[in-house]
Amino acid sequence: MRILTVGPVGVVAMQRVLDWLAQRGAEVWVVDDDDTYRELVPAGFRFSALPRPDPAAARPDQGLDTAETALRAIAAEFQPQVVHLHNITALGLACVRAGIGPLVVSTWGALAQRAGQEAAQISAATRQVLAAADAVIVDAPSLLAPARSLTRPGARVELLPLGADTSRFQPGRTEQALLWRTLFGIPDEAFVLLSPRMWGAFYGHQTILAAYALAWPRFARPTRLALVGLGDGPDALPHMAEAWQGVAGSPAAQDVRWLPRVRYQQTPTLYALSDAVVNYPDVDAFAVTLVEAAACQTPVITPLLPAYRDTFVEWTCTLVEPDSPAALAGAMVQVVNQPPAERATALAEARAAVQRDYDDAVIAARLWALYQRLARGV
Repeated sequence: MRILTVGPVGVVAMQRVLDWLAQRGAEVWVVDDDDTYRELVPAGFRFSALPRPDPAAARPDQGLDTAETALRAIAAEFQPQVVHLHNITALGLACVRAGIGPLVVSTWGALAQRAGQEAAQISAATRQVLAAADAVIVDAPSLLAPARSLTRPGARVELLPLGADTSRFQPGRTEQALLWRTLFGIPDEAFVLLSPRMWGAFYGHQTILAAYALAWPRFARPTRLALVGLGDGPDALPHMAEAWQGVAGSPAAQDVRWLPRVRYQQTPTLYALSDAVVNYPDVDAFAVTLVEAAACQTPVITPLLPAYRDTFVEWTCTLVEPDSPAALAGAMVQVVNQPPAERATALAEARAAVQRDYDDAVIAARLWALYQRLARGV
């Protein structure tokens, strides 16, 4: 099958889909607006980097015109049976204007809702792309209805969350995890609360650090709070500095560990060195963090955001109200001080749910079946 894929190759979510296509022997032409991550494209795939349309330019349409012309030329040469747009960007508008398809759109965070909102804030450009799609992929049950309201009659809306390879994400402390604990100065007996999300203003790091400082005197055992990497964007470092100021003078500061950003292949080790995950964004799609942690039978502390509803998160995670350092601190104390046997059943059920509904093999097969139906026009 010939598949034209458009999107940011540097993002793990797209890399994983490209790997699935390589495993199935698909013919793939990858289009990105950045040449930086060309080396991540699987061997045998074709690759083109197009200039990113600049919405701030004097004539924004000029950039779109260039991308549209280039996409038309690629499609004319390649004759794709399916076009898959990963994330809704300016290149997505160029795909729509070029009239290439059948068009599959993976929405990623485009439909994510903030806590307390009844509907996502959708831009005009996003609405235009979704209205032109032949199939829209969402990652949470709660996003099916919003997506259907934005698509044309007859378009498919598919629930295909990004899953986890459950043969790699497994419960238990590995030798590599023990080595990492030693390298980062984490005693064997310490309970590690892991915050694995990238640094950004809406991921709640300031609240996580503040809550840890509040909870620290009430822990019944030694603990460490592990924070991972810087993340992307110009606000990452200032946000980290601001978040740290709130806890730097407290006794808890000595037990905070700053871990480097790790490659996706190393992520199972990150969970294996941890004893619980703290996930506290104020807006999110259905985070793959939750799936990976569940596959590893790692307890998760999280607010029940709209995109998490009607999933295993509701009945296997420790739920906490959003935007409340005191409530989050109480949840941390509860999880750290709780005997492991009391949560063993729920954690085993969470892994079983991931194996059934979110395993990579399950999601990859369903995505391939969607491609086949669109290619046949059925």
